[in-house]
Amino acid sequence: MTRALGILTDMPESSQQWFDRVSAAIERAGFVDSDWREWSCWPFEGELRPKPLQPPAEETPRKGVGGADCFICERVSAGDRSYLVWADQHAVLGAPAEPRALPFAAFLMPRGHADLAALPLDVAARMGELLTLVERAATDVLDIPRVQVARWGDGQEHLHWWLYARPTGMLQLRGTFLSHWDDILPPRPADVLRGDLDLVAARLVELTGGEAFPA
Repeated sequence: MTRALGILTDMPESSQQWFDRVSAAIERAGFVDSDWREWSCWPFEGELRPKPLQPPAEETPRKGVGGADCFICERVSAGDRSYLVWADQHAVLGAPAEPRALPFAAFLMPRGHADLAALPLDVAARMGELLTLVERAATDVLDIPRVQVARWGDGQEHLHWWLYARPTGMLQLRGTFLSHWDDILPPRPADVLRGDLDLVAARLVELTGGEAFPA
């Protein structure tokens, strides 16, 4: 049982009901005042103002729906060494196309086309293992304390976990806003990032097998 616009209902709240309820609350009291400015990892100074909340709209199609014109599938099937870092029968580790600022940035993806809800359970189990093993491999060979994991998937249907890591001791980059820092810090040369990813791939082969694809 949920409450929408002050009315108890046996149905889950719809997107429109959610928007109406939240918009009414914003009209009454404004946005909630976040304490992000007090967080040591907040990347910005000064005041930021939230944009007006837009009403629900028709979902836009994602890229690669059903595997059609999926650039991940295309590059994996082609054995593209500029993209592939490591692979086994279930999963692949891919390199970002653009240079990144952080010492470790990569994508963990199923080898076959699938989104999270449609992921075969044996592949899901293997990817769960690999989240552990990639962090182990990366922390073994790079000067990083741990790997942060994120998944959005609003632009591309093929499941891809973002994997990020900050340099050890860079405490200002800890936590939620690490990807924001990666967007605004000067990028590392692409060949330097790829060289570090190749070190991780070689260590991953030692830990769990699979194949590395050195650039």
